Amino acid sequence: MLSDFALVSLGFIAIVGLCFGSFYNVVILRGLSGESIAFPGSKCPKCEKPLKWYHNIPLISYLFLGGKCAFCKTKISIQYPLVELITAILFVISYLKWGITLKALFMVAIISMLLITIVTDLRERVILTQHSYILCGIGLSMSLIASFAPQLIGLNTTQLYIVKYPIVSSVLGGIIGVVVMESLARLGYLIAGKRAFGEGDSYIAGALGAVFGVKYILFILLLGGIIQFIFSLPLFLINTVRQGQKFVAIEMMLFLLLAVLMWIFSVQLDTIIYMSGLILLIFMALHLIKKIVAGMKNQNNQTYLPFVPAMNLAAGIVLFILL
Repeated sequence: MLSDFALVSLGFIAIVGLCFGSFYNVVILRGLSGESIAFPGSKCPKCEKPLKWYHNIPLISYLFLGGKCAFCKTKISIQYPLVELITAILFVISYLKWGITLKALFMVAIISMLLITIVTDLRERVILTQHSYILCGIGLSMSLIASFAPQLIGLNTTQLYIVKYPIVSSVLGGIIGVVVMESLARLGYLIAGKRAFGEGDSYIAGALGAVFGVKYILFILLLGGIIQFIFSLPLFLINTVRQGQKFVAIEMMLFLLLAVLMWIFSVQLDTIIYMSGLILLIFMALHLIKKIVAGMKNQNNQTYLPFVPAMNLAAGIVLFILL
């Protein structure tokens, strides 16, 4: 049972999170539009009338206004309350895990940049270079403190780094992140005639490498790939059906079903049956890759999801579970 002080503290942290979430919306939207985050004041993006202070109360104003502009009655994007609420939740979880410490400050800064870049990528499929630089700077600063005064940050350097000086691990992690992501992106030229990922993905991978060091960057990229596959698969199947490629969707589902059954009964299957099934899976996989690559070559194909959200989600899992 939480004490009254603990409940008040959680409430205060949640309110602070809502306020920061409101500011993050400004950072996201004005960063995409190229406007200053300070001037002019808040305004309706449709009628451009300046908002009153009571129109800007995080979450509450959206609810009382019914999700519409007070002047022109244009619907307000659901992004505003969602980012505010998610930020508040993340702040509360961070407080419960790390308390009020310098380490918590760094972790919250990292989480905030992860959230901001997720939203910009989902909204416009754009990663702003300055956001990547800020995330990279946070990682380098944290590793620099961990190198020479780890007691100040309260970070067990073995949690993140595998070399004597964490700053070295941070720099190497950033290099590895960029090299791996750029290699995968340029591999797209060979199989589809275009980049598999945007340049912003490489920037974020490098920034995550600077934050998590050599120890975790490859794991984050791999986990991000798995998350991307899980979320992209339903969209891929739906679009293949819509494009009249029902047999590709059926083949994908049969491939997944066979893979799951072989994994479940791998110990019980006879060697010959297991090897036959494995060979069949390989041929099915090659055939599916051929179909997917053919789809990627179609410039109008929009069946993919941006990769940064999956990569950042993987980073968040490492942050909250492994550290």
